[in-house]
Amino acid sequence: MQVSALSSNRVLRLFITIGVALVALFFLFPFYWMIVLGTHTRPEVYQFPPPILPGSVLLENFQRLIDTINLPLAMGNSLLIALTTTLLTLFICSFAGYGFSRYTQAPGHRWLFVVMLGTIMIPPTIGLIPWFVEMKWFGWINTYWPLIIPASANAFGIFWMRQYMEQAIPHELYDASRVDGCSGWRAYWQLVIPLVVPGLAALGVLTFLTAWNSFLVPLIVLNDKSLFTMPLALTTLNALYSTDVPAVMLGTFISVLPIIIGFLLGTRYFIAGLASGALK
Repeated sequence: MQVSALSSNRVLRLFITIGVALVALFFLFPFYWMIVLGTHTRPEVYQFPPPILPGSVLLENFQRLIDTINLPLAMGNSLLIALTTTLLTLFICSFAGYGFSRYTQAPGHRWLFVVMLGTIMIPPTIGLIPWFVEMKWFGWINTYWPLIIPASANAFGIFWMRQYMEQAIPHELYDASRVDGCSGWRAYWQLVIPLVVPGLAALGVLTFLTAWNSFLVPLIVLNDKSLFTMPLALTTLNALYSTDVPAVMLGTFISVLPIIIGFLLGTRYFIAGLASGALK
């Protein structure tokens, strides 16, 4: 009886492993095919059945890519915006979340929190025109400020950090720090931040991915090609009647690499942050 149960468990684990492997292959195949298309000529890309094995013109496609766009400059622009936005978001959202979590008796706390949550329900595209007018009034058109400043104080990040602090930090700890003469700023920096590192890491990964992949806002506010981000620079490969698909696929794969590297570096903290929030 026991041997039969062990055998059933092994079969179940085998089926689960096979299922997970198939799902992983399903999600990894687009990345593989993106690389494959980047190694073929334009006529080969449109043939049927489509190619599933690497071609022999990788260097030619890469040369055409760097001849069309300034690849290092576009990558540097995207990296600058993504890192700056991520750092500012982590500070602003954690500081605001700290305020909402700790100072619950402050005047207007409840209504301010409700208004902040309400902004999550509003699609960003609804306010796109007045937002553009505001950015123009500030003189920020064709600069990076519209890509960094508005995105740094987002309601989701504030709500995420507030909820994480509510679960991770008991209010008795704040009372103890106040008794010890610890100021609000010192409590935030030396007490709160070390305890919410997993939550910050999860928010940082999500923010970096969003900032790196942003396309609509750069398309609206950036006119100078030297300021183009990677997603925007790739659009220059599109002609009026044709698209250089191999070069686009190759450039897209290159632009995805920093995202994959960043996620792999922060995946331990990212999963820990999500798991901690789920368990608590």
